[in-house]
Amino acid sequence: MTSAIQEITTERMRCKGTTKNGSPCRAHALEGGYCFVHSPALQQKRLEARAKGGRNSAKAVRLRALVPPRLLPVYDKLETALSEVHEGGLKPQQASAMAALARAMVSVLTSGELEERLRDIESKLRGKTQ
Repeated sequence: MTSAIQEITTERMRCKGTTKNGSPCRAHALEGGYCFVHSPALQQKRLEARAKGGRNSAKAVRLRALVPPRLLPVYDKLETALSEVHEGGLKPQQASAMAALARAMVSVLTSGELEERLRDIESKLRGKTQ
């Protein structure tokens, strides 16, 4: 009889939701009989957690580390523009113009950095030969 009570208790503790493939969710239920993923009452918290996870994911952090610090504001604007185009708030032509200007900015900055590095190398070589 103990196993029957335990089975009923365990069943009650499971989420009432279903997975994408239609099978019963195996997560433990919170208040309301649903897990965090399936609870209608926790939808806003779930969306906030997803957004926070996306911004702080290892991939996103590594990608941002590749962007030179002075280009971060440009990167942020382009990222926002991408979302706005996807949502229909920004015309694709405007986003294309932004991307073209950003490419030009990167080209100018890259040329400047290469020129600066070349000058440093030349000055070090001149110092060794003298």
